[in-house]
Amino acid sequence: MALSEILTIMTKTYSSSTPAHLKIDWEQFTAWFNATLAMYGSAIAPLRFVTKGKRVQAQRIINELGSKQVLVDAVVHMAKSDLCNGRTRSAKFPRGFLASFPWMLGSDERIADLANGKYDNAPAAELTPDEQRQLEQERYRQQQEARRAEARRIEEEERERRAQQRREWAQGAVSYEEYQRLRRKGEI
Repeated sequence: MALSEILTIMTKTYSSSTPAHLKIDWEQFTAWFNATLAMYGSAIAPLRFVTKGKRVQAQRIINELGSKQVLVDAVVHMAKSDLCNGRTRSAKFPRGFLASFPWMLGSDERIADLANGKYDNAPAAELTPDEQRQLEQERYRQQQEARRAEARRIEEEERERRAQQRREWAQGAVSYEEYQRLRRKGEI
């Protein structure tokens, strides 16, 4: 759907001091908001409805800026952002941060930041040195954990093999001489 169609669909005729081109049809906006989240595979909770307080906040911001485009851009950037979708972990948000429509409307600066791409995904080459170091440390930690898990698995298999050999000897499947030879080699 073209942006001009979205803005037209979101508009409804009202009888207040706000110009008609800045009015929003909240039912249409809710449907568009949810479709945008779905289109980008966002983890942000879809809207069921927009409360009067949030409508007033959003309309005030739109009236001040003179365009619905900022709200549209903010929603699209929020839906695409790994940070806003809880896919980025940090010391402040160890489980990740999940944005919401009320969070977006929390301040004029936040909407402007979203619309201007402040929360967009950074290409790997543009990570700060601290972020690169943290990423490398996390990768190293994951590799170490994988190595430890593999070592535990091998050790467990070896323990099971030795236990099986002991059982076989106890049942007479292996001669005493064979058992002693294996024991001297440290295989039992």
